[in-house]
Amino acid sequence: MTKRQLLELVEKYDNGKCSPQEEAQLIAYCERAQVKQTLKINSTLGESEKNKLRASLLKRIDKSIDKVESENRFGWPKWGYAAAVFLVFATAVFLVRQYSQSKLVDFSNQVTLEMGDGDFIVLGNSDDKQLVEVNGEQIAYAEDGVLVYESNSLQAQTHQLKVPYGKTFQVKLSEGTQVHLNAGTSFSYQTSYLPSQNRSVSVNGEAFFEVSKNPNQPFVVQANDFKVRVLGTAFNINTYVENEIDEVVLVEGEVGLYTETSFSRDNSTTLKPGFKATFNKDSLLFSTEPTVTAPYTAWTNGELIIRNMAFSGLLKILERRFNIEIENTNAQLNGELISANFGQNPSLEQVMNDLAVLYEISFEINENQIMIQ
Repeated sequence: MTKRQLLELVEKYDNGKCSPQEEAQLIAYCERAQVKQTLKINSTLGESEKNKLRASLLKRIDKSIDKVESENRFGWPKWGYAAAVFLVFATAVFLVRQYSQSKLVDFSNQVTLEMGDGDFIVLGNSDDKQLVEVNGEQIAYAEDGVLVYESNSLQAQTHQLKVPYGKTFQVKLSEGTQVHLNAGTSFSYQTSYLPSQNRSVSVNGEAFFEVSKNPNQPFVVQANDFKVRVLGTAFNINTYVENEIDEVVLVEGEVGLYTETSFSRDNSTTLKPGFKATFNKDSLLFSTEPTVTAPYTAWTNGELIIRNMAFSGLLKILERRFNIEIENTNAQLNGELISANFGQNPSLEQVMNDLAVLYEISFEINENQIMIQ
């Protein structure tokens, strides 16, 4: 498509004269040019987040206009300058109209990255490398379900990854720590850390950390009501908001758990490898016990292993893992303890069939809803 054809097509769209074929052609062109990147958001965002997105869109439009005006100082012909300005405004009209009319693709099932300036990026699981830039500098790239940050970036921002139900994702931080994020998890962190800073992050959901060793720069994870302080270790943390209790399972190294503002040996609970810490949200106290760690980290390899878990807890895991809703009308099962190994990457049907045999239950799957009887 030539520039003139694009301008004519945008003008027709703004005047409501596009045919369905022309509208599809225009949308496809903008998507290829990544014009709509800012609009690729979770359609279930609250109003405050939508307002931030509107501000982000307007800011990008302003930047585009400023760029066109500054470039005209170099002596563009008047017709070229006018066409460029019109293109910016026409594209802005197109984007805003698309947004206001809610003609947005539903990205509620996509992994999203919110950047420090309020921009949103949708991260795919394809093999194609997807670049993340700040002020024209590449600071990270996403490829094959992993977001990798550059180790030498000078751009310091707070980023937040949100992983929806039905998906998992990984991120490698700029200082080398590898983080696996389970379904329904949000994770906030800095794109880079000064040597004098703690490597502070926060998580709501479930994550497995392989923390890069640095005895001079502690790594601190903020959960809902407590913190985990490490120097270099591997551990799993389960801290979904809806949990009755939160859990930290240590695979290797040592961690300190605490609820105070700052860490000290006196106000913390120390966890050794092969132990699990349980945090009571009512008493704000920790308890520890030895455990087999493999079932708690199996999800990072796609495995579904359950040990001594209430049936109701298993159903919640299945809802997150498969992005479904489950209604259990057999209430007496909720308190039953279950231990099972469903293998690697089991299908929903496989899991439900195994449960039907184990508990002599019947179930019905209707799209993304399951009824257990």
